[in-house]
Formats: sequence, C-alpha cells, structure tokens
Amino acid sequence: MGSIEGRVGGAFEGFDVYATIEEGGTSIRGRIGGMWRGGDINLSLRQGDVTGRLGGAIHGQSLSGELRADSFMGRVGGGVVGQDVGLWLSNNEIDGRVGGETLGFSCALRYDATLGTLTGRLGGEVIGHTVSLTVNGAPPLLAALLAALTYHYFEFSKQRANSPTISR
Repeated sequence: MGSIEGRVGGAFEGFDVYATIEEGGTSIRGRIGGMWRGGDINLSLRQGDVTGRLGGAIHGQSLSGELRADSFMGRVGGGVVGQDVGLWLSNNEIDGRVGGETLGFSCALRYDATLGTLTGRLGGEVIGHTVSLTVNGAPPLLAALLAALTYHYFEFSKQRANSPTISR
C-alpha cells in the first residue's frame, strides 16, 4: 500500500529507516538501522490505535498510541521507563515532543506533498538529527512517527551499547 524510507541523522551518526504499510493499511513492517545495529519495526494500525514493537523481543521497546488525522499521542518503551510521544500536524508542518522537558527531544518536520518528502530536525540544532524521508502512499503523520521512533531507537541503542555489563 505504501512505503517510508530514508535517513534520520548524518552519514556516521544516524540510522536508515525502511518500512512498508501492508494488509490494507493495518500492518507496518520494516527496519531501523542496519543488520548489526538496528531493530525491526512491527506495528499494527487498527481504527486509529497503533500498537507494536521496535527492536526484538528482548532488546526492544513497545509502542502504543492513537493516530488521528492531525495528531498522534502515545507512549514508547512501557509505563515505567518509557517516554510519551506527542505529534501534531498543521498545514504540512509536524511539531511535537518525545519524552519530557528534560529527558526528551523536540520534533520540527515539514511534509512536501508534491515531492513526497518529509524533512526537518529531531532534537535541537546542535544536538539532534536531520530527517530526510521519502513518503509514498503513507500518511505524513505516520512518517513523522517513524522518524521520531528512529531517533528514539538510535538514542536507546546508544545507551544500551554504553552501559556497563556484569562479567563473571
């Protein structure tokens, strides 16, 4: 039915993202990152409810939320250690936030319907990532959600890679 693909971040600090919208628009499948560092996208969309998982069964995060024509409100990562996700669409501009005021990042994206592109910035001007996605037959708000989840997953996997491990 549609696809979303491109890059969130630069050549060295970022992730590719590729997702297809299948089964009449009710299934979103794809990949964030590469084969070695990245995770699967497995989401379901039913009557506006978005549920699913990023990453694997063990090292991944759940997603649940509500997708409307002009907004997405939800949560990634669960109730205790997760983050709220809020995105709002107005005149092809998508603004929002993932996480709180201190531990989170802002979203400032623009959808160009003529070119079928979603571009902009996640995070701040200094510490953040650029977004460059091609959107084909998918709602721009869904593309913005995948961009935000890609940046979130990049930060999540970076924290996991830098955390100390217990050795015997």
